[in-house]
Parts: sequence; structure tokens; C-alpha cells
Amino acid sequence: MLSRILESILTKLGESFVSKLVDQTADNAHNNVKSIKDFELILKALQKKLKALGAKAFDVEEEIKNSELSGQKKRKREVEEWLEEVRSIEMQVVELGIQVESEGFITRLMDGGLPAKLIDEVDTLVEQSRNFGELVLDVCGSRGDKLLTNGMVGEAFNENLEMVLKLLESGEVSSIGVYGMGGVGKTTLAKHIHNRLLQHSQGRVIWVTVSQDFSVTSLQDKIARLIGVYFLGEDNEVIRAARLNTALSQMKNSVLILDDVWENIDLLKVGCPISVECCRLIITTRSLELCRQICCQKKIQVQNLENDEAWELFKETLRNERELDFSAEENARSMAKLCGGLPLAIVTVAGSMRGERAIHTWKNAYEELRERVSGNDGMGDGEVYKVLKYSFDRLNRNHHSLSNEFNTLQHCFLHCALYPEDYKIMREHLVREFISGGLVVERKTRRAQVEQGHSILDKLVNVCLLESCAVPGRFDPTECVKMHDLVRGMALKICEGKYMVRAGDKSLKEIPKEEEWAKDLEKVSLVDNGIRRIEEGMSPNCPKLSTLLLWGNYWLEFIPDSFFPKMQGLCTLDLSRASITKLPNSIRAMKNLKALILESCYKLKDVPYLGGMKKLRELNLSHTAIKKVPRGVEELFNLKFLAMDADNLRMIRSGLFTKLGNLQHLELPFRIQVVFEEIENLEMLEEFSGRVKNVNDFNSFITSLGSRVHNTYYKIGVGSYDKGIYATRGVCYNKELFLSKCNLKDERVLAERIVQLTISECEGLSVCFVDGLKRLTIQYCGGIEYILKKCQMSTLEEIELVKVDAMKGLINKGEIGASSALAQPVFSSLTKLTIEKCNKMRIPLSGVPNLEVIDISRCEEIEEIFEDEGTSSLTLPKLKSLWLRNLQRLRKVGILSGVPSLEVIDIRECEEIEVIFEDKVLVDCDSFGF
Repeated sequence: MLSRILESILTKLGESFVSKLVDQTADNAHNNVKSIKDFELILKALQKKLKALGAKAFDVEEEIKNSELSGQKKRKREVEEWLEEVRSIEMQVVELGIQVESEGFITRLMDGGLPAKLIDEVDTLVEQSRNFGELVLDVCGSRGDKLLTNGMVGEAFNENLEMVLKLLESGEVSSIGVYGMGGVGKTTLAKHIHNRLLQHSQGRVIWVTVSQDFSVTSLQDKIARLIGVYFLGEDNEVIRAARLNTALSQMKNSVLILDDVWENIDLLKVGCPISVECCRLIITTRSLELCRQICCQKKIQVQNLENDEAWELFKETLRNERELDFSAEENARSMAKLCGGLPLAIVTVAGSMRGERAIHTWKNAYEELRERVSGNDGMGDGEVYKVLKYSFDRLNRNHHSLSNEFNTLQHCFLHCALYPEDYKIMREHLVREFISGGLVVERKTRRAQVEQGHSILDKLVNVCLLESCAVPGRFDPTECVKMHDLVRGMALKICEGKYMVRAGDKSLKEIPKEEEWAKDLEKVSLVDNGIRRIEEGMSPNCPKLSTLLLWGNYWLEFIPDSFFPKMQGLCTLDLSRASITKLPNSIRAMKNLKALILESCYKLKDVPYLGGMKKLRELNLSHTAIKKVPRGVEELFNLKFLAMDADNLRMIRSGLFTKLGNLQHLELPFRIQVVFEEIENLEMLEEFSGRVKNVNDFNSFITSLGSRVHNTYYKIGVGSYDKGIYATRGVCYNKELFLSKCNLKDERVLAERIVQLTISECEGLSVCFVDGLKRLTIQYCGGIEYILKKCQMSTLEEIELVKVDAMKGLINKGEIGASSALAQPVFSSLTKLTIEKCNKMRIPLSGVPNLEVIDISRCEEIEEIFEDEGTSSLTLPKLKSLWLRNLQRLRKVGILSGVPSLEVIDIRECEEIEVIFEDKVLVDCDSFGF
């Protein structure tokens, strides 16, 4: 493919030359012939080198794949990063081919030197591949993470826990089924089992949530991701099962926990070899019959709590600082009893009563709950639903109402049910949806609305209708919330007839039939499915529909014009992460639309005229294929959120932002240099992502922001465009600054309260100049010798230094003083230190007590890693990983006598090393590489 692209460029090169040659003088023609011939040679050299690099990358992938089949190996981080860089270069070549189709690009391409730069990068990658050594590491240390869970309640709970652990230890049982009604605590029990096994067993513990939307393929994907098996595009279930079987068969004493199983699973078809010797099985389910179908050898029922146990859990959930009055406690005990010993119901009801002390409030609450459970309210639903519905109804007290039916809290809670079952919903994303959907009250600033949204989520978590959770992030864990499946079921039952939710089912290839779209529908969620197209002529009649969510349908390629005309009440349309190339023209007539979200529709090029959508407040076109700003955007005077961080967008019309005075959030591609005057007068702007020309423009921008009464957040590039330094894109709710090829000698940067600072190829940098940082990256900068001289960096968590030739150390002890440095750690929060191509660097142990990861590579002159600061015993008590690679003169690591947390030591291409630790160290490491 890449060869064809380069051949096409060469052909275009010839055509471009011939078309212009006729009009030129002989001398000019001769010069052009020479430059084109030279350029042609460069392209051919690039073509040849890319072919060799591609072959090498293919061989590396194949070798890794074969090693990973065992389940005992994982790819080295440097190899994975190398493969990512190869893919990046391949994508640049693809982009080059696309751009060459534009008229006149060949001339700019010849002047820009891009192919020559790509050749240098390819040569570097080829050279790196020669120094890999082993491509994989052992994964025996990756046994799993401890799961967050509630405390154990009840004698029976402890008995069940001990019984399961004894059965596993006996060596006689390979499969255990844990069953009981929904909300009784099966998952909580399984989590405690998981954590105890992690603590006391040597084998792997694999946790997978199955849920109702089960398929063999999705289950294979989940297990593979956890044990380090890569299918690499393989979609044949039989082959995938064979790979999983091979990996799991070699993992002795492992335990596979399948939580929330709803239907029979053919484990052989999945690829799970259940046996006492290698992989034992625990399932949780609501059905005893299912335990039998899956052939569980032992079946354990989780019973409801006894009355006294129920009361203890109720009291624990209330978290009262003072005891309740006698009469209030009597009603509280009665309410706990009405919950029928079901932990989920007890926690939910008790959560809704937190902070209540008045006797009349408790009496009234008990009467309401009793009427629900007894059925006197006319509701014919099950008892669990009635109890959960009671907690939902209590949200309606003393809160601002959006309508006669539900209030703000209730609307926001019901919105969460639009997500798939067991889905971890990012809080920031959810709050943005609350704002764009008009679910929160209008405030003067966007930040005030964001804080209102988070406050609503806090309240829903506090009353136990949502659960707090987190997912690993690039830097910090991402805060999320999730719904228990019973609570979600209750929410969907409340909205029956008004919501249509079919989410998280990759096997759903077609959109629901037209007759399934009821006329009274208000919200439709078809997110995260496998829908491929919407058939021509389909036109659901849904005049009340306000929200349509189709995000996550990656294969959706076509939406017909007929689809939208009978949805004139639509306010929110989210098509994110679809494969559509164009929007239907009928979308122009949607006059009531307030939010049009097209983020990551990476093939979307054609967007029709949008000027008729006068009510539009949010337009998200980031990471699409648009080449120009859609017509009519300048007429959207009510727009508050505009995101256009699109790689192919090359120009923004002059004067566009002068007409969008209500903008609060603006995202632009870093490739485009923003004219400062264009955004200076956006007085409502609170969140901005983009690039300005120089430090002077940045300072002017910061000064203009400082004159406003509301807080501002930004991610700003200053100076030249450098794709490599923008690791994350879009707007974060903090402040991030990227300086590229700036002269910092005479310019003072107005950088205050910045969370992340990246400095690349800047001149005049003598010392880092910003306090309060969390993450600092300095690369390709000459002149700087120390991170700091006289100030402390107590907030700094990560430092990355790349090719900072003059760098001697983190701290200039000559100015700080060694005694003061030892008395109080300078980098007290530092957890990760990455150093590459810095020949003179050393690490002071005394200033980094919380360091967890050290990664040092390609520093040609380093002979010893850690500085000897005159102490007899220095420790790094939290150090988990030590990566040392390609350090040709390294003789010893240095004085390091206490590393109790060390898990991984990976030392490669350090041929002169003699001593790893100067003192004798007792280390229990899971992975060594030498």
C-alpha cells in the first residue's frame, strides 16, 4: 500500500514538472530538472527503506504473537512503542498521499523536506530494532489488581467466603457456582474472594464481568486482554479459542471469575480449559439451573440477611454522627425490615435517608415505603423494584423541577440508564451531556454548570443510586460512575414507553425496525453496537424525540436523508465514532437541535450548511476528516461549545470568531496557528485548546483571561507546530502549556498554576521556571543544567527529559545546600522519572522518597545512576520498576539498600555493568531482564 502511494506521488511529480516546464526559461528548466531528479531519488530511497522497515515490523509482530500465545510472556514496552512509531510513519505516508491529490502540493512538498525527514526517522527506527535483544518479558508479576468493594456483612457471608476458599485449596474442585437473587451480594462476595486469592495465592486471578449482553467473541476479548493474548485482527472464534486455551493451560493455579452470568456458556467454545491443575472457575448468577448447565461441581446460595444483620448494614450506610431518637430508630428498623434482607435495597433506602433526624420525616418515610412494598399504591411490580423506586421518588424532595413529572436529579439519574449495562461512565463526559441536553440549570458560566453537574453526581452516589469507580488513565485514574444492573432496570422501567435503550451489543447489526419506534419516544440510545447502515427510506415518526444517541457504532457508514424529517423535536444528536463520510442534507431542517456531536467520525468529510440551526449550542467536529469549516457556522450565534480539532483542517476563515461571542469552549487543531486578535474578544471563553505564534501572543492571551471573573482552563501550544509533543488533545479541566522552538532568553512566560509543561527545542532555557507543576517534559533543549535552583517542586509527579545534553541533575545542590535537601525532600511527590539521551544525568535519592518508576535509556556517558550523597543507607521504599536500556558505560546502579516494593528490573544493552546494587539487597522481583 505504501509503495503504491509513493509511486503515485512520483507520478504526480512528473506530471507537475511537465505541465510547468513549457513556460520556463532554459536555465530555470535545467534547475527544476535537477531539483526534481534529486527529489525523485529521495522518494525512491524512502520507498526502499519503508519496505525494509515494514518487513522488520512484520517479523517483530509475528515473533511477539507466537511468544504471547503461552500466556507467560508480554511484549516489552520499548518494542510496543517502536511498533507505534512505525505505524505513525506509515500514517504520515498515507496522509502525504492524500495531500498530494491537492493542486500545488508537490511544490510545497519539495520545499518542506518532509520525505528526507521521514528517511531519518526510518533509519532511526531500523537502528533501534537492532538493539532490542529479547522482544518479550515474563508476565508472572501481573496477577491482577485489588478490587474496590464494600465490607462484609453477616455471618453467612463470612461462612460462604471461607467455604469457597477451602474448596479451591482442597485441590478437588474445579468449578464453583455462586447464586442468589439480584442485589443479594453475589458480586460483593466474589470480589472478596478475588482479593483474598490475590493476597494468599501464587496463581493468576482473572475477573470478567459477563452481563446480559453476552457473546462468545466479547468474552474472548475480555479474557485475552487480561492475560496478555493478542488476536491481531483474528475474528474466527475457533482459532481465538485455541489461542486462549493454549495460554490458560500453561497458567497453573489460576482462577477465572465470571461475574453476573445470565445464560449458559460453552466454556470449550470460549477457550477456557477448566481443571483443578490449571484454570479453576467461579461464576455468579441468579439461577441455580444455570450453575447446573455450566456443570459447576459445587453450588453455593447467597441468602438474604437476617433482621439484625440488615439493621447493622442500614445503620452503617446512614453514617450518622449521633444516635437516632428512639421513635426515629424504631421507624428506621422497620424500614430495614421492609427491605427483606436484600443488601442492595437496604443500602439504597438507607442512603436516601442520610442526614435525616426529624421524627416526622422518619415516620412519613416508613409509611411511604410500607405502602409501596404492600402494593397499596396500586403498583403491581416486584418488591425489589418497589424498594428501589422509593429511593428514586425521594429525589423529588426540595429540588428544582424541570417539569411537573421529574426534577433535575431524577432526570440526570434516568439519563445514566442510556449507557450499556455495567458501563463505567466518565464523569466529565456525563456532565457534558447534562449541559448539552439541558438537564442542568442555566448558569452564568460553563464552569458553574460543570460544578453543578458534579454536585448532582455526588448526590446520586451519596444516596447509593450510582456507584463511584475509576479506570486507569495516562496520568491519573479517570473518575467514573456506574449503575447496578437492578438499579438500571428500575430506571428503564420508570421510562418504559418513553425510552428505547439497546446498548452495548456488538451483535446488533441493524437498527430497530420502523414500527418499533413508538410515537411517544423521548430518548433513544443505540450506543456501542454493531449497526452498519440505516436503510434508504426508513423514517421513524417520533415527533417527541429529544435525544438520539448512536455513538460507538464504528461500522455505521450510511444515514439516508429519509431518517430525520419526522424527528423535528430532536435537541441532542450524538453520532460520535461512526464511519459515515457525510451527513444527510435533511439534517439542515432540524431547527430545534441544540447539540450536534460528531467527534471521531474519522471519515466524515461532507457536512451540509448548518446556518439554519439557530438554537445550536454545541457543535463537535473534532477528529473528523473535514478540510474546511462547514458553511453557516458563523451564523450560529448561540453556540457555546465549538470543537474543531481536525487533522485535515488547514484554514479558518478570518473573522469567524468575531461573530461567535457566546463561545465558552473552543478547540482548534494545533496545526493551525491562531491569530490572537481573533479570539482575544471572546469574553465568555473559559476553555481553550489551540496554538499561538509566540510567547508574546501567549502572554497577551493570559492577560486577557486574567481580566475575567471566571476561572479559565486551557491547553495551548506556543511557537512552531510539533505533532510529537502534543500527547493528549482537546481541553482538560486544568492548564497545560507546550513551548516549541521558542526563545526564552528574553521572554518571561506568564505561566501560573500550570499542571503540565512541555518544553521542546527552546533556546535560552537555563532553569525550569514554573512552580506548582504535576508533569514536566523537557526535550532537545541546550543550556539547561538543573530542573531547579532555589525553589521546591513538591507538587511535581512526573519528569521526562529527552536529549537535554547539558543537564547535570535535578537539583543544583550548590545553591540549595546538601543539608537542606536531605532534611526536606525537594521532589516529595515525584513518582515517575524518564531520562533519554541525557549523558551527564544522575539521580539524588534523598530528594525522591515516593519514586515508583525509573526509566533511563540511551545515555552514552552515564557510569553510575545514583549519586553518593555521603549517607550510609539510602532507600527508595516505593520503587516498583527500574528500566535501564542501552547505557554503554554504565558500571553500577549505585547505593540502593532498601527497595521493598521493587517488582521489575529490566536492564538491557548495558555491557559494562558490574554491580546492580552496592549493598546486599533482599528483593522479591517478578520480572528480571539482563
